[in-house]
Amino acid sequence: MVVTDPQTGDALALIGGRDTRFQGFNRALDADRSIGSLVKPAVYLAALEQGYTLASPLEDEPIRLKLPNGDVWAPDNFDHQAHGLVPLHQALAKSYNLATAQLGLEIGVDKVVDMLHRLGIERDLNAYPALLLGGQTMSPVEVANIYQTIAANGFQTPLRAIRMVTDAEGQELSRYPFQVRQTVPVELVHLIQYAMQEVAREGTARYLYSQLPADLNVAGKTGTSNGQRDSWFAGFTGNRLAVVWLGRDDNERMPITGSSGALRVWTDFMRREQPQPYLASMPDDIEYVWIDEATGLRSDQYCEGSRQLPFLVGTAPLQAVDCGLGDPVRESVDWFRSWFR
Repeated sequence: MVVTDPQTGDALALIGGRDTRFQGFNRALDADRSIGSLVKPAVYLAALEQGYTLASPLEDEPIRLKLPNGDVWAPDNFDHQAHGLVPLHQALAKSYNLATAQLGLEIGVDKVVDMLHRLGIERDLNAYPALLLGGQTMSPVEVANIYQTIAANGFQTPLRAIRMVTDAEGQELSRYPFQVRQTVPVELVHLIQYAMQEVAREGTARYLYSQLPADLNVAGKTGTSNGQRDSWFAGFTGNRLAVVWLGRDDNERMPITGSSGALRVWTDFMRREQPQPYLASMPDDIEYVWIDEATGLRSDQYCEGSRQLPFLVGTAPLQAVDCGLGDPVRESVDWFRSWFR
């Protein structure tokens, strides 16, 4: 487990294994494990930068890709079901592999590699299709760097464990100052933060609100590697970010997923920590528009099946769906609601 302050990048806690007194191999720093769906925010961020929106329809359909070595890459959803056309924000919240793979291949795996580097990954990454679903191995502290940048609104803040070094008299010998540089536009990060809060409210991490206050805004992502050999959850509140990995050193299968394993540990930690809620400030170039979930077109807040989504200004759909709610009806609804304000 890695715990940081998302506002400063300070590493507050590091747990290398069940035996916290063990002085040997520290898994938080050195265990390279497949990160599974923790990679998906980077995939979707890259897509948003290429012109997709949270309302863009994605095809969650089977895919078979013949690789240069003759192998066939044929990913599957965790529930072994295809879900047809789904809006982009829902594909992330529900962690649909097929939609993510289709999206990543459409924009190019190289764009995802570039985004991961901009989010804080320093190691070389191979632009293989399996990268889109988390086939890449990373350590928990590397994952924390990725989510640190997302939590800090696109400002890359390398983790630090030492602020200064002093002598025996307390005189400063050297200092490690706070470092920050913006590598991802804040507007794009605002969109992905919205989708990651949906992961917690409605998606694969909704368990956490059975244990945490409803007003504690949380953004995060679950992750499970092939064969359930790795269970991950990475998430942040206003003043705490934590990455949890559960797995076996012999790489054997486990009877848990990211949702039923690492998420439970993360939730228990946050319940004890009592952190501040995450409150995302809205950038100037963002607007919220009511969208019809079924079609992805503009809607009205009183129409059934509509929800408000953030968009870069000028990118929201222009065409509107007619839900049969004319102006006279809307005026009557407004009048009725005014009596209960």
